[in-house]
Amino acid sequence: MQEFFSNLMHPLPNAVMTVIMGILALYWLVVFFLGVGFEDLDLGFDFDVDVPEPDVEVADDLDHSGPGEEGVEKQEPGFFTRCMTYLNVGRVPFMLVLSIFKFLLWVCTLITTQFINVTSWGLTSLLILIPLALVAVLFTHYATNPLVRFFHHIGYKGEEEIDFLGRIGKMISNIQDHKTGTAEFVIDKNPIRLHVRSIEGKPLKYGEKVIVVDETDQGKVYLVSRELTIDDI
Repeated sequence: MQEFFSNLMHPLPNAVMTVIMGILALYWLVVFFLGVGFEDLDLGFDFDVDVPEPDVEVADDLDHSGPGEEGVEKQEPGFFTRCMTYLNVGRVPFMLVLSIFKFLLWVCTLITTQFINVTSWGLTSLLILIPLALVAVLFTHYATNPLVRFFHHIGYKGEEEIDFLGRIGKMISNIQDHKTGTAEFVIDKNPIRLHVRSIEGKPLKYGEKVIVVDETDQGKVYLVSRELTIDDI
């Protein structure tokens, strides 16, 4: 038993993953004692991941191309989006997927360091976590596959998209003309920062309250204006 606990903290990769697992275990204890449901497990993380609904087929032969859009290819999802889809994020709560990934990485680290002596490697021994993380991603995919059907049957549809139009926030940078800055919005007690631009190009100062009035075609930058007050009437 003493040797087992010694292996948890030695060598360095084991210690790092054990500490991470300890923090993760503390998180889950807080979650369960506070009575948080599965629908609350994503904690406001937004990865802009479009994950298709399981067991749903969509057939659409209509041409939705607008004027001047002929020949425009649909943008392929990025590498990060494909990784999230592969890990079933969106079909399974993100924090649950992350927990499974970290647990499998921890187990892989404990097993691997029993056969490979990395003690003399020093800080460079942490590099062994890179290939092990790739292995953990593969295992996480297969470990979460059975959970996809379970969460589908209980009606889990992932985190609902937030509609920012009309939301009031606070500038945390100075912008004017076509300059892009950042504004913070508090939604369900969660602070969310968005890239914003002044809709009329008027100067907006740090700390000034703004309201979202529109968004760009790409949806990555929101157009804001200064919030109207009684003094403006």
